Amino acid sequence: MATALVTRSVKPPRLMQGPSQSQLRRCYDEAANRASSFVRREYPHLAGILVHGSVARGEPGPFSDIDMLGVTNRKKKPADFSYFDGDIYVGVGFLSVAELEKEFTDPRAFFWARGSAETTKILYDPKGVLRRIMLRWKKTKPSHQILEKSLWDDYHNIIEYSGKLRNGWLKRNDFLTRYSARVIAEHVERAIIALNDLSIISENYLWKQILNASKRPKHLSTDYPLALGIKGTCDTQIVYRSAMRLCGETLRLVRAEFGEEAKHVRFRDLLAVPLEKHGL
Repeated sequence: MATALVTRSVKPPRLMQGPSQSQLRRCYDEAANRASSFVRREYPHLAGILVHGSVARGEPGPFSDIDMLGVTNRKKKPADFSYFDGDIYVGVGFLSVAELEKEFTDPRAFFWARGSAETTKILYDPKGVLRRIMLRWKKTKPSHQILEKSLWDDYHNIIEYSGKLRNGWLKRNDFLTRYSARVIAEHVERAIIALNDLSIISENYLWKQILNASKRPKHLSTDYPLALGIKGTCDTQIVYRSAMRLCGETLRLVRAEFGEEAKHVRFRDLLAVPLEKHGL
């Protein structure tokens, strides 16, 4: 367990004081360096230390936190922990080198991990282990298996939740209708990420990256905000109609862009089923 951390913390400038970006960056960089020194003292056998998120990108806001990751070569990892450095919340997690490299083959993690690698800041890397992994991430392309697993999962879930969406609408259940629409929008996001081979830098940029993708449903700019709940409306029928159209257009897009490349027989069979059979 980590011992208590005592710091000479400099509080981040308050929003009302109008801090400049350079002031915020300096304040958070200093806190990140203190955290790195503390983690190194407590866990001297770490292979390296990374910082993610807005601090790594040099874009912290007045209420940002610090996302720090300790990487170890050992099978047994230290327990994650967090603390406050003055007013700055610091979260420290741990991964093994093997777990970090496993994300290369994980469809759910691949596009986010690769995007994160573009802006991740290495704070400690005595043997160059993290540098080699980050360079590999930046150059890697998703395997056919990653693409197929990702798109298959999204295709299946869009069909499943289109049924829940229709049930919610028939029962006049606003919660089920809107919840289903949101889940559909999230799987549409993932399908667009895979089809366009996007590297997702952070949640801050996800919205723009999805809307600017070249391969996307025709009415994405209208339907995606409504289904996701970003564009509010009291009329659940509007949400329902947008989510239904988003389902149909996305499934047709996946079939058009990836249908000929699908290798697994069960996925090919699913792609061959007319969308009308799914109520789309």
